[in-house]
Amino acid sequence: MKKYFLLSLLMLLTATAFAQQITVKNFGQATQFIAADDQIRDWDNDLCALVKIQGAKIDSVSGAFEVRKLGAEVWAYMTNGDRKLTIYKQGYEPKDVVFKDFGVDNVKSNKVYLMTIYAPELTKQKLFIGLHAGANFTTNRDLGVGYGSAKWVTGFYAGVSAAYMFSDLIGASGGMYFATKGYKYDDKNISNEKGDFQFLDIPVQALFNFNLSDALALQVLAGPCFSINVGGKIKADFPWTDDKFSDQYSSFQMGGQAGLRLVIAKHYAIGADYQMGFGNYKGQSIGMNVGYIF
Repeated sequence: MKKYFLLSLLMLLTATAFAQQITVKNFGQATQFIAADDQIRDWDNDLCALVKIQGAKIDSVSGAFEVRKLGAEVWAYMTNGDRKLTIYKQGYEPKDVVFKDFGVDNVKSNKVYLMTIYAPELTKQKLFIGLHAGANFTTNRDLGVGYGSAKWVTGFYAGVSAAYMFSDLIGASGGMYFATKGYKYDDKNISNEKGDFQFLDIPVQALFNFNLSDALALQVLAGPCFSINVGGKIKADFPWTDDKFSDQYSSFQMGGQAGLRLVIAKHYAIGADYQMGFGNYKGQSIGMNVGYIF
């Protein structure tokens, strides 16, 4: 139990460690010139250099003599010899740009420099609730000595998920699902055994979101899954058996779960997942589901 708790905690701490950052893709002197109407002189009456910042909307710049916002661009007027500036955008870490890192020791009077930056848009909505339902295929990986693996049986599962996004890329997801699971072993020379169970599954997962386009996102989920048996029996013809799940296994099972999910138009979800039990019931499950995310 302790190791699963620590694993869950570690994933959440890892997710929060990722902060949104502004990236400078390139910076250098341009062949453009500053039109007379756009020229600015500093306190020493020298013409300022002009750094045009493009690629993402920003809030402000420090380290400049004057800053102008012109549509999608921000113009930062720098005094001759300046070596760095700092870019600010709400929700992001401030970005210190040292010109020497891009092969420019300092800016020169009346010259134009182009800087292209990247700042992924922050997720406006951070908490997402989803409803999911689908079919699963389950088995028991180990029935004990002399039995081996059982056959797969078909069931269903349905439930609710909740995801909190720390950024556009990383989040944490949890949920609660009602799932029917089981197995079938029909070698009549040994036994004719069938397991038919009901569980409450509670996955706790890290979520990685990849926006493939404005209307399509791919999500990867992985983490521990806690399962509570709420019903079902094990039945066999030989030796004759009619036991509850709890007669042979612990009612509380732990395992791991990983899955993929396509989110279409930010609301419609198509998913697949794989679950493996690590407790004394060696359950195995492959599920496919559809859902709606609010």
